[in-house]
Amino acid sequence: MARTPARGRTSRAAAPSPEKSAPEERGTRRRRSPEEARRLILDAAKSLLAEHGPDAVGLKEVAKAAGVSHALVSHYFGTYDALVEAALREHMLETRAEMLQRIADVAHAGPAEWVEMCFEQVAHPLSGRLVAWAILSGRMDSEDFFPRRDQGMRFVADAIEARVRAQLGEDRVPAREDVEFGILLVFSAALGYSVSRAVLWESLSKKPSAERDRWFREKLGELVTDALPVARGLAQSKSERDD
Repeated sequence: MARTPARGRTSRAAAPSPEKSAPEERGTRRRRSPEEARRLILDAAKSLLAEHGPDAVGLKEVAKAAGVSHALVSHYFGTYDALVEAALREHMLETRAEMLQRIADVAHAGPAEWVEMCFEQVAHPLSGRLVAWAILSGRMDSEDFFPRRDQGMRFVADAIEARVRAQLGEDRVPAREDVEFGILLVFSAALGYSVSRAVLWESLSKKPSAERDRWFREKLGELVTDALPVARGLAQSKSERDD
């Protein structure tokens, strides 16, 4: 006589969890922790999105690249848009951490280097593709879009103020609104330039090139320095140390 499964337990005939149904785990029955599974999925998503862009990738492609089931991806992220936003958020957090560290490093002179950092970040394939996705999908207009929650620009402004305070003294810290203007100017210019550099140059009857990109960044650095005069002190301080 067949036994009735004990109350509170799952019978063998019950549907397996998304984790157990992952293709690579059917043979080994190894169960990953939620953190491991989520990490695999996010890493696969970032790699695919950087290479192909959101329009050419879906949950199935991410699941295959991560070696997990489609059901597991849905379990952790729900929708494809939620997965794309999670990938964008993690990428931005990583690049912001690097930027904050470089701003704090006194080996960097000031606006010229900050402009370079910003352009490096925006020029990254994952940044460009996912920011474009956020704009075109309308996600950027949402009240719960992660930059509004994380307030990453505020941390950048804090880091610049701390850098000036540590290197030049409390009395040289610029007005907060001047720091914020400089940040907005650089990020706005970097984003717009990265998306439309080719058409902008060609509309001036010129061909885009690495040399023209460098010229644009240098001019932008000069504008930021004019908007944030104390930055000249950072550059002079570094020059004096190098001498």
